[in-house]
Amino acid sequence: MKNIIWIVIDTLRSDMLASCLSETAVYNEIDEVIEQGVLFTDVMTSGGSTRISAPSYFSSLRPGLTGMIHHGVQTIRNFKDDVLTVTEHFKHYGYQTFRWDDSSLDSCQPKRGFDVFESGYPTLEHTPHRDYDNDRRDAFIARVRQSKKPFFVNFHLDYIHDFGGNQKTSWTTDEYLKVVSRQSRDFKALWDKINPGPEDIVVVTSDHGCILDENYIEYDKTMPWGFANNKTRVFASFIAEGLTPTKKHELIRSIDIAPTLLDLALGKEMKAQGISLKSVLEGDPVPELIGIAERNVSLEVTSVTDYACVRKQNWALYFRKGKPMALYDNSEGMYVTDLLGTGLPIEEELLSFYRELVLEGPQTASELYAQTGISIAKIRSEMEASILLPVYAWNEETRLCINALLDQILNTELILLDADNSGAVEKKIKARYNNCHYLRYVDVKGLSLHKMLNRGLELAKAPFTVTATPNCQYTENFCYSLREMFLSKTDTVLSYSNLKRLIDDNREMEYIGNDDCFDELIFSRLGSGFEHKTSTAAYSLPHFNEIGACAMFETETIRNAGGFSPSATDVLGKTWYKLNRIGRIRHVNKGLVISKDKTILRPVMPLTKNEYDFKVSIIVPIKDETEQKLLPMFLTTLSHQTEKTVEVLLLSQSAETGLMSTLAKNLPELRIRTVTRSGEFHDLLNSGLYAARGEYIFWADISDKLLPHCLAALLEQIEGKSDVTAVKCGHSLHGTSNSAKEVQPMGQVREMLCEICDLRGLLYKRRLHNDVGIFRAPNEQEQGWDMCVRLALVEPIVTIEEPLIIASRTFQFNMQPSLESYHRILRSSINSMGNAVDLVRLYEDDFRRHRADEARYILEDEMMLTLKLINQSGISSGALLRVPKAHVTK
Repeated sequence: MKNIIWIVIDTLRSDMLASCLSETAVYNEIDEVIEQGVLFTDVMTSGGSTRISAPSYFSSLRPGLTGMIHHGVQTIRNFKDDVLTVTEHFKHYGYQTFRWDDSSLDSCQPKRGFDVFESGYPTLEHTPHRDYDNDRRDAFIARVRQSKKPFFVNFHLDYIHDFGGNQKTSWTTDEYLKVVSRQSRDFKALWDKINPGPEDIVVVTSDHGCILDENYIEYDKTMPWGFANNKTRVFASFIAEGLTPTKKHELIRSIDIAPTLLDLALGKEMKAQGISLKSVLEGDPVPELIGIAERNVSLEVTSVTDYACVRKQNWALYFRKGKPMALYDNSEGMYVTDLLGTGLPIEEELLSFYRELVLEGPQTASELYAQTGISIAKIRSEMEASILLPVYAWNEETRLCINALLDQILNTELILLDADNSGAVEKKIKARYNNCHYLRYVDVKGLSLHKMLNRGLELAKAPFTVTATPNCQYTENFCYSLREMFLSKTDTVLSYSNLKRLIDDNREMEYIGNDDCFDELIFSRLGSGFEHKTSTAAYSLPHFNEIGACAMFETETIRNAGGFSPSATDVLGKTWYKLNRIGRIRHVNKGLVISKDKTILRPVMPLTKNEYDFKVSIIVPIKDETEQKLLPMFLTTLSHQTEKTVEVLLLSQSAETGLMSTLAKNLPELRIRTVTRSGEFHDLLNSGLYAARGEYIFWADISDKLLPHCLAALLEQIEGKSDVTAVKCGHSLHGTSNSAKEVQPMGQVREMLCEICDLRGLLYKRRLHNDVGIFRAPNEQEQGWDMCVRLALVEPIVTIEEPLIIASRTFQFNMQPSLESYHRILRSSINSMGNAVDLVRLYEDDFRRHRADEARYILEDEMMLTLKLINQSGISSGALLRVPKAHVTK
């Protein structure tokens, strides 16, 4: 079996190539290569954009059957799941399948069937040295050539599409030809590195043309039915051992390319709407063919489109909503005469073709396959990933979540676990997704979460399963990138990704694309957001689930481990901990999960609230016997608190706890418990976290004195407020002298990165440790500072300026920060911000109030001052600076 190499050069018109009889073009490297094969100079594409033409030529179907019939990016989500592509055919016959696109901005090629689905940078502007011939593409080529199977690979080249990185609404022919010249050099670099040989079959073509010498946006608005040759006329060259180089000027269609490749390589039929040209390549004459192009002006998916054009040689018949609207002879040039209704035989021939193909022909791919004898189940590969999605209610977030999970790269199934007792979810699923082949509805009403998930696990067909929450959306490479970790590291038992927090979204679209695409659209153009990196989440298990609700595992591994673990507090956390004992939990450093919730950094399931034994857990670390002597006075001040629903955890590194036990008996109203832990100080602090049973955490220094209303005042600012996660009060610092200094609380990370702070006066929700993890080993002298910064990274802390604590130590727990401390705090923060000083994140509250470009304009001086203070520390951050770009108006 021979390898298949399919190279698509985006936006290259055949009349702009010297080899295709252009009178203006200069012979270039593309001409040199395509003349080595059987070159068709008149290939009609099925649409004037990649989003319409690519699904059509991959499936060998007219656009009305693929579902992608609109130029807008949102149409990508309309690709129908009953459509088989040539990729799936080759995979069925044992090929390894690869896809490369120079740009990652959106995925126009049908994703189903590809083993490897990779791309470069978002645009040419983001690409190193503005050169698509780079290390990333080289690595992909090497990966293809290392395949141990025969391979099918599709390369999509974007230099012309990006017009050399210069955005304009109108291009002259001269400007276009200069860009084509530069594309030809990039193409030759790719060609030389691929180095096709006798075991390779190559086709080089384009997906569509373009409008030159006038505003192409206005052209499309005024002529939505315009399927002019300059938009839909391209070329195709088949290059393989045994094919004699020649040129064919008769019309063929882009939908004929895939059947021809399948026939050349395997002698198999695609049985779609295109034909195999194998006999033509071997010397037979080109049959008389009629091509079709279609489009809708709205995102509505219809088999009979708003506009269509059928063409035979130079004759083109145009349709609007299935009815003829114009007949042109394109050989007349730009100023053509409408000959519709003049009795020409060509009109009846073209009308008859359209009637039989569109109006009277199959209205879905499934209907066509039933007629031609193709079995979707037989050709399509087995499921590669099963997605478990518990749903408790129907809302807009649920709909967006489902649509994102149905738009995945791999061959996936979505198992929707309906726990909604109102019946709204069931009703909506049946109404909206009745024709969706790979959404499996499961009624799990009345079941607990672990039983719901185990029910889904029983039904999962794929070797990999992933959990998802309806509160989030997902990039199209969510399953694909999580699976890559298992393929590259065989001891992996669980993989999880970063979370992107969406601050503002002005895209006016629902399509997300991959993580690079989403970043580019949101960050630099149409909104703002940031990514949170969690690379050490496994350390927090089983007490805190920093991994979150979204992770992938091998289906049989978790089945063999007994399925999802029952738990009153955290089913997933307990389950991930169980897997952690079997193998390695690995972090995928990509933002694949997207949330609008400003109070979380990790995805969570929409469960009912946990019941807590106490309102506040007051945690008091005691380092030595000297500090133990302060206990009676300290506990006495606590007993005077007006808030009584508290527990007190006394943490001791000493085994001598007699005094603590005595005090606990004498002050039963404080509900005192003693926790002993030898070892490092961070171990002691973490033991307190694990033991805490309160909804809120409050860290107290044993030398501090709390005013009687301290806890009540803090609780007033946070209780019952879903958008507040932490509150901090000021304190009065009394040193060796009689003078006192009032210390104001800090609530913003940008403040904490410029000035030392600790946990004094901070009351926060215990669940935040699912977002920020536990205390870390390297930070013995700055534990409070480090944790305070991490908590504020979840959400800015609400502050109370009133000093509610009287302190005698400058910092809690005799913390002694140093220059090394600052370095560790800065590096820890930068790491969680994705190895960048992310000014959008540090000024999130301002970006929520203003559009991205407005916020940058207002805050530019202050943001630069923050960065200057960081740099003045004398410590190199070793990170990138992430600043929002100027807003691009539509």
